[in-house]
Amino acid sequence: MKVFKLTALAFASTLALAGCGSDSDNNGSNTPTVPTKPPVDNGLSESEQAKEMIRTAKLFVSDNKAVTEAYKGASDILTEKQEARLSYTFDVPNSLHYYMQENGLSQLKATDIIALANDQEFNNTLGDFVLTPESGFLAILNADGQFKLSGTTKVVVKEYDYIYNPNTGVYNETLVSQDTFTSAFDGFENALSSNTSNTSFNGGIGFKSIKIGSGTDAVTLSSTTKGFTVNGQFSDKVVVDDEFDLNDVNRAGITLEKATIKLGNLKLSANDSVIEAKDFEFAALDISKKLKDGQLVVRTIPYKFAVTGKMTKQKPSTDVTITLNATANDADIKNFLTVTDNGNIEETANKYVGMEVILVLQGKVAKEGATATIPLDFQANLKRTARNVVELRGLTASVDGKTLFVTGKTNLDNDYNAVSTQFIVEQNKASIKLSVDANGDFIKDKMGKLGDIMVNGKDYGDLMDNKGKITAVFPNSNGSVDTIIL
Repeated sequence: MKVFKLTALAFASTLALAGCGSDSDNNGSNTPTVPTKPPVDNGLSESEQAKEMIRTAKLFVSDNKAVTEAYKGASDILTEKQEARLSYTFDVPNSLHYYMQENGLSQLKATDIIALANDQEFNNTLGDFVLTPESGFLAILNADGQFKLSGTTKVVVKEYDYIYNPNTGVYNETLVSQDTFTSAFDGFENALSSNTSNTSFNGGIGFKSIKIGSGTDAVTLSSTTKGFTVNGQFSDKVVVDDEFDLNDVNRAGITLEKATIKLGNLKLSANDSVIEAKDFEFAALDISKKLKDGQLVVRTIPYKFAVTGKMTKQKPSTDVTITLNATANDADIKNFLTVTDNGNIEETANKYVGMEVILVLQGKVAKEGATATIPLDFQANLKRTARNVVELRGLTASVDGKTLFVTGKTNLDNDYNAVSTQFIVEQNKASIKLSVDANGDFIKDKMGKLGDIMVNGKDYGDLMDNKGKITAVFPNSNGSVDTIIL
């Protein structure tokens, strides 16, 4: 099945991720609330509130830089060899499934696979690897195309390349790498195929666990049976079998009314790290237009992506949870998006698709080689409130027990490019207004001032940009100046 086919890449992509008002409202469930402004610390004077806001911003910037430097590629917890083994491990059920379909087989036992060692068709299906299954290894395919696999097999991977021989002037097929490892499948099930014609499709894929390799190279994936579920609604009857292709379905004049992919829980353990993805949801639908020549032009529009991810590591010490929910209103997509005669997508005049994004990052991390941890507590909400306006309804960034609160608004042109953005950064009663141009650069006056640092309507200082060096300047009553370098 060319669409909805779950492979190692799909799992890896999901795990890597665990790295907008509207004319109507439909933002889903299980999402964090919009951040709210924290309470005021009345124990600080107005001048101290102004300086405290800048100190908190400085600490947040320095901590963020330290975390960014320490965690470049942190989600890439697998070695190159482990990534290759993961990919080949998922090729095992895919290949057996395909071979059984092509040959009308309902099951393959370990003895059957061993007997096929010299069968050319079977070896061509497997490709670069050879299987030596242990007793109890069993693949089952039922009449409706649903596949199950259990047991352990040795996998021998041999990769070849054509190497030029200067002595003979001929490219010879040469073994360039070889790897041997075990793959153990517990409760693997692929129910993403059906031989029944219907306007709806309900399928899934999952497993209790897949264990790859041993010792320091071991990789373990754990989930629940049918951890991934796929639900699709079509405008007419279709057969979602192994040859299913949404493009072919569209060419036949059938559209996807709605498709939803959900994940209950998926955990990857390798080396000293664990990445967990749960509450994953992806949804999409088709919009279409029949052109004058009778051709049906179809565009598939994603409208929801949500995932909660968690990463723990021993070195550097890490325990972080991230929640992302990006949702567009599906009714708005159906009502306000159209396909043009040249195949582009445009919004109906004076209407817009409502969108909202919520991001939460919490936990603690440590710099490489450091014992102290850096706490992370970040939450942001973006919402499209007009055709040409996206609002930052609230952003809270907490560090060292203190919280910055940011709101803002981005103005878009007719091509949906950002032309200007305004931010207001607040802490206690202190605030500063910052503006950003169409190039993403902060706007400053001819003296290099980015904005006034205000408390209760009174100006207590200036945020300055002198050739990229950012400083906050606070004049004192005695004529001296306090400076904080960011």
